[in-house]
Amino acid sequence: MEKYEYFSGTPEVGIVPRAPHAGPLLRHVYEQEHGRGGFAGKVSHTYHLYPPTNWLPGEGRHLPQWAPGWESPLRPIGGLHHVLGVAPAEPAGDVYRGMGRLVANATAAMNVTVPRAPMDYFFEHHGATMVFFVHEGRGTLETTFGPIEYRKGDFLIVPKGVTHRFELGPGPHYYWMYESFAGDPEKSEAPTTGQFITHSRSDYRFPRSLDTRNESGRFEIVSKVDGVYTRRVHPTHPFDVIGWRGEYLPYKFAVEDVRPLVADRSHVPPSGHTIFKLPGCYLCVFTVRSVEKEGMWVPFFHKNLDYLETLGYHFGDFFSGGGVVGAGMVSLHPAGLPHGPKPRSLQAFMDGANAGVHQEVGIMADFANPTRVSELALGLSRPDYMSAWSGYTTDPRFTYAPGRLAEVRALGERLADARDTLRPPEDEGRA
Repeated sequence: MEKYEYFSGTPEVGIVPRAPHAGPLLRHVYEQEHGRGGFAGKVSHTYHLYPPTNWLPGEGRHLPQWAPGWESPLRPIGGLHHVLGVAPAEPAGDVYRGMGRLVANATAAMNVTVPRAPMDYFFEHHGATMVFFVHEGRGTLETTFGPIEYRKGDFLIVPKGVTHRFELGPGPHYYWMYESFAGDPEKSEAPTTGQFITHSRSDYRFPRSLDTRNESGRFEIVSKVDGVYTRRVHPTHPFDVIGWRGEYLPYKFAVEDVRPLVADRSHVPPSGHTIFKLPGCYLCVFTVRSVEKEGMWVPFFHKNLDYLETLGYHFGDFFSGGGVVGAGMVSLHPAGLPHGPKPRSLQAFMDGANAGVHQEVGIMADFANPTRVSELALGLSRPDYMSAWSGYTTDPRFTYAPGRLAEVRALGERLADARDTLRPPEDEGRA
């Protein structure tokens, strides 16, 4: 043993050869490379007790109608806002056979699953990297690289092609799942704020405990590419890994580790809360944070001209929702259609109410246009969500008044030279 310990250049766990593709150990174990970008991008190597291609001949086949909700037909969403109730699971559905598609564009999608049954198979997504958010539930994500324990409020990142299975804990389960077809999620960073806002890579939790299985039997692996599901059967357990090396790995990330960007004198735009960037999509977290003291603390009315906005409500009384939305619901705001605070929220702001802290967590995913909505999602849409803004046509403070123009002109003239107060009161009047 050497006197001192050192970090190596690449993370590794368990029994691995001294270098990839080299050394005498490779005459006794089977190396498998998980490679992106034509093996010029991120890679990881796993070292197996048995060849990963030892599937049983004649057992492979396509699985038509295997997850019908995941393939729910898509259509243009049009100029109406929608709010969706909790998506029902397929009868006795597991994580994937009960998956339901909500919205999708060419490079990303949002899905929902309410699993109630265990997985009696392993799964590989050959078309996308998946980002799960655990709205409700706890369990273990078993992977080729080792197990990851998760609970409510965790993100689970399952890279494209990684063999895995969910072991559900007791109680109800409800997950949102985001697919990234054209690349892996990248941590969002602004050049002016550095690498530790709104979270740090040190918050990511990668598996380090291998659970090597030297088992024989019939082990079914289901894979997905687009809408095609295929199965193969192996005579040995797929988690026969004795070691791995690399950076292409599954991991978890707790929503509690998001440290939000806040400002006292201005409202931070939604994109300021981005945590992950995906091709054609960005993923944001609105979390417990200080309310702006002087700035407008409700969202501005806005038209997002290039993205369809989805917002999953995790917990709390969402500050712009005006009591209309609740935990577990998902809102869809199409590209170009104006939206913003509900009347009750704007009334609170105009009346000077300020709670001091936003007690809420919401997961927003914005999908680049054109994005389409599924028939499954439209079937979950609650009627009359557009009427959530109807107070703007009935409350006297928002409705037509003959003297409104003159009133605002006078107000604008009176406030034209107003400045933010930065100096102490005793400095007032000094040049």
